[in-house]
Amino acid sequence: MEPVEVLFLAHRAPFPPDKGDRLRAWRHIERLAQLGPVDVVAQADDDESAERAREGLRQVCREVVVHTRRRPAALAHVGGALLGGSSLTAGWHTDGRIERDLEALQQRHDHDLVWAFSSGTGPWWRRCRAPRRIFDLCDLDALKWEALGKAGQGPRGWVYRVEARRLLPLELALAVDADLSLVSTQQEADDLTSRCAPRHLEILTNGVPWEQSAGLAPPSAAPPVIGFLGQMDYPPNVEAATHLAREVLPRVRATVPDARLSIMGRAPTAAVRALARAGEVEVTGAIDAVPPALERVAVFVAPLDGGRGIPNKILEAMAAARPTVVSSWSARALVGEPGRDYLVCDGAADRARTVTDLLNDGGRRDALGQAGQTYVRRHHDWEVVLDRLEALVHQTLAGAPTRA
Repeated sequence: MEPVEVLFLAHRAPFPPDKGDRLRAWRHIERLAQLGPVDVVAQADDDESAERAREGLRQVCREVVVHTRRRPAALAHVGGALLGGSSLTAGWHTDGRIERDLEALQQRHDHDLVWAFSSGTGPWWRRCRAPRRIFDLCDLDALKWEALGKAGQGPRGWVYRVEARRLLPLELALAVDADLSLVSTQQEADDLTSRCAPRHLEILTNGVPWEQSAGLAPPSAAPPVIGFLGQMDYPPNVEAATHLAREVLPRVRATVPDARLSIMGRAPTAAVRALARAGEVEVTGAIDAVPPALERVAVFVAPLDGGRGIPNKILEAMAAARPTVVSSWSARALVGEPGRDYLVCDGAADRARTVTDLLNDGGRRDALGQAGQTYVRRHHDWEVVLDRLEALVHQTLAGAPTRA
């Protein structure tokens, strides 16, 4: 089989693979690099991150172009977009250096496929020349901004609402233009197809390295710790952590006095740090590795009432065989059986009652944890996900029309 030359666009440099979007893009790049040479173009927030990304991506890629975002110029583009009626996301990712380097890359190489990750790469998309194109939307960012806008107050909420209206037409246009569009869940697929008619749409879920959790002690051996994990400056995660600390934990401790809450994840906001209470709530900040951190958790709770796509934190908790309690909102992204693979409940009282029952029943915790781990191994094994990715690439290369 002939090698496939891929030009991969990423709105955020996909290395290190230490959070959801970077992990998904990195694993995709690893598999694409097995099919042929991959050239990557991406942005990073600072020089240190850019250099680290270059070093990591060069392990598997032919050419790597990662530019540090010039914040003054990016903010000027955003301001112009706000006043001019265009997308702020597009303005934030506009960069003349990337446009120049894209052109140079395409002069040096004859790419068979453009693979773009996230609508942030939209400003670069139409500057790419290749006979076939795949756009991994993953989830619809515009609907995320819409939800944040509905919940937000003041100028920030207004900006979110404005960007939701401006970004959605761009995301829909990308889906229509691509030979293959990818999203991460059925809910994202339904939201997309209710608004436009993509040429070809497929659901490609996220994987999880469940094998890294092999050998962990069962949850029945853990202290009565309720766990939550996430990027702790992301508003839905901040809301979830606050809800757990202020509304759920006190109810649980009324019956299980030594129950504690562990809020894990990088970049905790001041509001999250303020939740810490000695002997009751810990805020760890960034953790070195997820499986060891989860081993000391008896019950994992993800009371997410917003956000898009499939929360990796839920998959990681189930991979570690932790009994997992999710909201009905998050359950829409899962294809397992509620009550067997995970528990679904909403509201502080129901969540507290569910967590209390689990803390008082070690056998139930172990059984639910094992069922969740089996679910992850069946539906979210990275090798299975990436085998499907490879098949979709070959189908697209074989069937897509040639572009001028």
